[in-house]
Amino acid sequence: MKSKRIWIILAAIVCVVLIGAFVIDHFLDADTYRGNIEAALSQSLDRQVQLGHLSFSIFTGSLEASSLSVADDPSFSRNPFLTAKDILIGVKIWPLVFNHQLHITGITIDQPSITLLRRADGTWNYSSLGNSSHRGPAPITSASSAGNSSAKKSRSPSSANSNLLPNLTVSELAIKNGTITIGNLPATGAPHVYSHVNVTANHFSFASAFPFNIGADLPGTGSMNIQGHAGPINPTNAAATPLTAKVTFKEADLAKEFLASSQGISGIANLDANIVSNGQTANLNGTLHVTKLKLAKDGTPSSQPVDIGFTVAQNLQSLSGTIQKADLTIGKAAISIKGTYQTQGATTVLDLHATGRSMPIDSLVAFLPSLGIQLPPGSKLQGGTLTTALNITGSAATPVIAGPVQISNTRLAGFNLGQKLSTISALTGANTGSDTTIQLLSTNLTYGPKGIQTRNLTAIVSGLGTATGNGSISPSNALKYQLKIKLASSGLGGLAQRAASMLPGAFGASIGQSMKNGVPVAIRGTTSHPIFTPDLGQMFGGNTQQQTTQKTPQKKNPLQKALGNIFGPQELAPQASRIHL
Repeated sequence: MKSKRIWIILAAIVCVVLIGAFVIDHFLDADTYRGNIEAALSQSLDRQVQLGHLSFSIFTGSLEASSLSVADDPSFSRNPFLTAKDILIGVKIWPLVFNHQLHITGITIDQPSITLLRRADGTWNYSSLGNSSHRGPAPITSASSAGNSSAKKSRSPSSANSNLLPNLTVSELAIKNGTITIGNLPATGAPHVYSHVNVTANHFSFASAFPFNIGADLPGTGSMNIQGHAGPINPTNAAATPLTAKVTFKEADLAKEFLASSQGISGIANLDANIVSNGQTANLNGTLHVTKLKLAKDGTPSSQPVDIGFTVAQNLQSLSGTIQKADLTIGKAAISIKGTYQTQGATTVLDLHATGRSMPIDSLVAFLPSLGIQLPPGSKLQGGTLTTALNITGSAATPVIAGPVQISNTRLAGFNLGQKLSTISALTGANTGSDTTIQLLSTNLTYGPKGIQTRNLTAIVSGLGTATGNGSISPSNALKYQLKIKLASSGLGGLAQRAASMLPGAFGASIGQSMKNGVPVAIRGTTSHPIFTPDLGQMFGGNTQQQTTQKTPQKKNPLQKALGNIFGPQELAPQASRIHL
């Protein structure tokens, strides 16, 4: 019997609680708080804030607005800075029900759409959020006294200001399933769009540091995560708020995420970095792993991954930075990069220096296609080293790369250069064999929007001799080279020179001396279809016609036949070396 009474009492209590909850939930007009909350939020953010219909749920302990809109900085845009499907405002129930006092414990914004814009001077549209220098008159009442008419009459503006949102701490501030669009003013290219953005900030406060976590899907198939501490929020420039964070990017598409597709650069990047910012300077260090990298419009993705360990210092005010260290490795090849950069609007100007010493070519071979360098079909570079010291200047979109490049003791297996240069081979008996061994190739290279210029080119090829000269490759891959091929002084090449000098008259002397000093050769056509033509005007000192029309009966021997062959242009077969940069 006693047990039965206990159950009856418990049931009655439950009924009373449920009835009370129902009454409060249906008869407390939460929408009366909407104007005061809008006013407090508007002043706190220095932006016009509008809420949809406000309702109260005692079961979730929250106020729910059917929509949310936050205006943008009018100097950036007349469109909203933020819109959301709804917003949940967690509150303490009893102060709200019995004293009509609003104590916010948490804020959750559902499915927001946020637009971030940056001007050419580096100023963001969120920089002025909460900027006290832009605030207008204080709202009629503070959020904590909303709905209390006596409090409205008795509080002074100064006491109301003491309860503004920037001084409020909430247990959790959250954004769920949001979309962030990042663009530039004036607009340059398509904006970057991040979807499924989720943000949490615990013990959020404008006046102190708080932990946060940001996760999002990147354009393409990648994802990102940023976790750390931020704050206190800078009262005059929210973008200058100090923070410490760990940044992770997984499977980020370089073309969609960081670079304009028109630059021809693409790849898949994985980033692990740490950032420490005092609001003025941000220091970053970490590692970057890139696969399928392509650095030229007509290149193909590299099968060789690239790893970079870096340390960078960025001045957030001047938008300039210093790359203190960037160690780039491709297999066993290592390149050290240092220098500075300066962002000016949508353009980043570079002043970098890249140094690579005795890099094994075997590690670089798989990377060459990403630069647009295509070797002849069936051929492959084997062995040897590459040394370079390059200056990288100009804009990141159209850099100018210049400096010396030297290749030593490599072999182009499966490519018979002597056979391709059939005229010279016939003249000298030179034979490079089925593989072409390059003892040395050096040049001062300049690569930029106008194409490639190679000055002071020197190549020493086993079995052939030495080629020197200058030339260029246009953006359309047209060749314009003027070389002088000096035959090897030993072996059949030397014998051919001596035989030519024994020919009668000025003709023989000119041929012999030209062969001794070097045979001038012009290279035209394209990288995929070059045409080699001996420069007879230079070879015979301008008297080509007179000397070649002499009618001296001679018995043709193999050397004379070879000399006759050299008078016509020699065209390399289409399978000859193609170089696209």
